[in-house]
Amino acid sequence: MKRTLTLIVIVLIAVAYGFGFWPQYQKAQKSQRDLKVISAEMGVLQSQIRLCQLQNSLLALVKSTTEKNYGDASTISTGFFTAVGDEVSRQTDPQVKAGLTSILQQRDAVTAALAKGDPGVLALLQPIQNTMFQIVNRVLGAPVAPTPASSGTAPSST
Repeated sequence: MKRTLTLIVIVLIAVAYGFGFWPQYQKAQKSQRDLKVISAEMGVLQSQIRLCQLQNSLLALVKSTTEKNYGDASTISTGFFTAVGDEVSRQTDPQVKAGLTSILQQRDAVTAALAKGDPGVLALLQPIQNTMFQIVNRVLGAPVAPTPASSGTAPSST
């Protein structure tokens, strides 16, 4: 009798433990899956933010160059191309990586033109701007519309 009572108590403790443990275990597993999904989404968002910051830096470079402030433009250019080089090593999307690499290949020409104070540097920046626009639209999932080939101004919305 004593042995049966002890066995029943042990079984009841095991069942109670199971009922308490299993829901918590399931909740922990779900939390870990959610964390993995959120971490992956955060990585994508961080990449998008970095690329938008690159585009913003490029726009600042174009603005300084348009205003013929070649000293500031040179400083911005250095930071921009350094950040592009850093982003190339972080990217996993081959098309984005290829676009950034093509931008990076223009570094020397842009740097030399800025050092000379050559207004023709704007013509060098236009294809970079177009490529950066396409990259950002790609990672944001926006449709890639054709960009103006010259003028450096945005089309008017009429």
